[in-house]
Amino acid sequence: MILLALGVALFAVSHLALAVPEAKEAMRRSFGKFHGAGFGLLSLIPLVLIVLGWRMAPFEPVYEAPSWGRIATFTLVLVAFLCLGIFLFRGSLRQRLRFPLACGVAFWSIGHLFSNGDVASLILFGGMLIYALAHLSLGFANGIRPQPIIRQGHDVISILIGVALYGVFAQLHPLFTGVPVVTLSL
Repeated sequence: MILLALGVALFAVSHLALAVPEAKEAMRRSFGKFHGAGFGLLSLIPLVLIVLGWRMAPFEPVYEAPSWGRIATFTLVLVAFLCLGIFLFRGSLRQRLRFPLACGVAFWSIGHLFSNGDVASLILFGGMLIYALAHLSLGFANGIRPQPIIRQGHDVISILIGVALYGVFAQLHPLFTGVPVVTLSL
């Protein structure tokens, strides 16, 4: 579980820097014109640690998930992927949400806490929820706003892409977590 906690902590620290203008500018200066690509590559390290830590973590129950937990998870994770789609495109929805990716992480985390009551889930989803709330708080406190560029049609595209990504990741879920999203029995 240490690997999982380390991955969550590294992810949170590296991404919280984006909500502090001085830290973001320092990162931009250190990476130069490769800022986006460099940060993206470095962001893969915590994600790999999270996936490996999750897969290696033993199941240690803490609480029993409610009977309606899976339905809440499906719904909140869909909202999270809609937020991801909004983050990826330059529509007016991105301006309204201001931090759609952090909102998506919060919905994703809360959703998973409704259907997972073990220690590893509390570390992963609880830690990511704390990160998302901290990111939102820092971002609002520092007055950060998305670039004011709004492109026509991007709101519709962002919703469609969010739904499509939801479907793709539902299929890939067993690959990363070892847990199928839906199990069919005859």
